[in-house]
Amino acid sequence: MKPSALRSLLYIPGHIEAYINKAAATAADVIILDLEDAVPPTEKDRAREVLPDAAARLHENGKTVAVRVNSDENLVDDDLEAATGAGVDFVILPKVESPAFVRQAASFISAEGCDNLFLIALIESPTGLLNAPAIAAAHERLIALNLGTEDFCLEMGMEPEWDSLLYPSHQIVTAARSAGKIPLGYVGSIARYNDTSAFRAMVERSARLGFEGGFAIHPSQVAPLNTAFTPSEGAVTYAKRIVEAYEKSLAEGLGAVSLDNKMIDLPIVEKARRVLQFRIDGGNQIGDRQ
Repeated sequence: MKPSALRSLLYIPGHIEAYINKAAATAADVIILDLEDAVPPTEKDRAREVLPDAAARLHENGKTVAVRVNSDENLVDDDLEAATGAGVDFVILPKVESPAFVRQAASFISAEGCDNLFLIALIESPTGLLNAPAIAAAHERLIALNLGTEDFCLEMGMEPEWDSLLYPSHQIVTAARSAGKIPLGYVGSIARYNDTSAFRAMVERSARLGFEGGFAIHPSQVAPLNTAFTPSEGAVTYAKRIVEAYEKSLAEGLGAVSLDNKMIDLPIVEKARRVLQFRIDGGNQIGDRQ
């Protein structure tokens, strides 16, 4: 099963089966069965045991399924074994600080023969951020990079707000783009799910920085994410006009063209084509990132 979009990735605790049907009923592009922070130490084994059934049920409901593993070296191999055995689509690596963790997970997955299992790396520390370009380029299985704002801000001693997170967010987008990966995230806190209006405004503003999707811990966050990271009808219509005007100009032997008193040249046209391709494909396709 090849995922078509990573606009919204919804975490649910891997050990609580009651959440599975609720998550399947949401519009989230990806459901994350969490084995890390949402699962207490006494329930880790239980979460791994129910993983195959949970993944199967979500797949039956047409959902893309991810597993967030633990970064603890005493737990990660057991988590990866459970994830590969469950047939999930993504493994999410938390607290990535160097390319070594990405390569370790990729090697494990390759040894298990899981050709279509991809990785997403969470950058959650100052060290991880400084190494983000190398992490992004660490392995072809890695298809996306995300800034884990809560843990990052904890280690930095700052609040998860726009002013404090804008610069590190730019770094994540730059590192991801430089390696041909998908930049995921938004400039703010994932924890403030009770204020939907504020969350929506924050992710819509973040989308303009180049992010293509983000994570959620509550179903109320899914719709704002999907809306923010999907081109609007107006944007699609304008993109069509740009491409049509430019192609007409080329046919007449010209290069740049004016549209609505604005100059349209190749970078603007390529951006418009991305908008149209997103709408055709239904999301940020991973096939082009390999």
